[in-house]
Amino acid sequence: MFPDPDPPVKPADCAALAERLVTLPFPPAATAADDWIIGRATSGPDRHFAPIAASEVLEDAPAERWTKAQDRLERRLLEVVQSLTAAWGPSQIHSFAPDFDRIIAGQAVRPVVEDITLFAYGHHANVWHRSGRTVCVVLGQLDKHYPIVLMIAVTAEPLGDGFADFRSRDDRTE
Repeated sequence: MFPDPDPPVKPADCAALAERLVTLPFPPAATAADDWIIGRATSGPDRHFAPIAASEVLEDAPAERWTKAQDRLERRLLEVVQSLTAAWGPSQIHSFAPDFDRIIAGQAVRPVVEDITLFAYGHHANVWHRSGRTVCVVLGQLDKHYPIVLMIAVTAEPLGDGFADFRSRDDRTE
C-alpha cells in the first residue's frame, strides 16, 4: 500500500504520494502501530504516516555519521518541499514548541499531534492544507535507538497553533 523508504521515495514522486494520501480513506484502526518511527508506513483513524527516507540506526555512531545523515535528510527535505511547493504553492511553517509545552505541562493533546510533536521536536514542519486534511513534511527521530526519518504525514485535523510568524522556509531557500 505504501512505499518502503529504503530505497527512498524520489522527491519528484512525493507530490503524487501526498495527493494519494490526501484521498486515501483513514482506516478504523491503526495498521501498524508504531512502525513509522522505524521508517515503515502506517495509517490510523486520524493519520497516514509515509516515511520517504531514513537513516540507519545511529545509536553508537560517531558524531560525523550523525551529522552526515542529518545533512543528507535535510537536503532531501528541501527537495521534497520544493516539489510540493511547485504542485501546491508555498507551505506554512509549523513549530512543535507550543504542543511540546502542553505535553510537558500534562495538558491534553490529540494523539496524532502528540506523536508528531515527540517525533519532530526541535524541527519544524512544512504544512499544506488539502481537501480538509493537513499534509506535512517532517524530519525527526524518536530517540537515538531509532533512525532519523523524513516523512509525509497526512492528518484528519490541523496540527495546532504552532504556525510561525515568518516567511515560509520555501521563500528563504532562494
